[in-house]
Amino acid sequence: MLCFRVLRNGRHITTAGVSDFGVVNTILSWVRRPHDESRDNPEMTFYVGGSTGREHCEHLKWCYAKNIRAGDVLTVEVRDDLEADPPRERYLDEEAGLDDVARLQLRKKGLEAQLAEVNEELAERGAA
Repeated sequence: MLCFRVLRNGRHITTAGVSDFGVVNTILSWVRRPHDESRDNPEMTFYVGGSTGREHCEHLKWCYAKNIRAGDVLTVEVRDDLEADPPRERYLDEEAGLDDVARLQLRKKGLEAQLAEVNEELAERGAA
């Protein structure tokens, strides 16, 4: 099995991998937005996750670190001689097992909720 062995400053964080069909990823993010607390304190996060299953319906998370700092050394080794650690979290996609009509109804519900939020914000700004 192909795995990602992840280290931070030389210390092992996790070994992530899936044995069948799926996805494994690592994401290092730096975010600084002008209109919230990240303006003065940029956010730096590191994520190791993925998904598995025929339809990639089960999501996996091995690591989510919010305390990444300048000077940290993050290493991702691609290995085929290791076993993966069990993920810390697993959850099914809410669309798993739904037929096309049920999937569209779920999508409609989400869009209606999003539209309600937009209408509420417009009303707060006096533009409704």
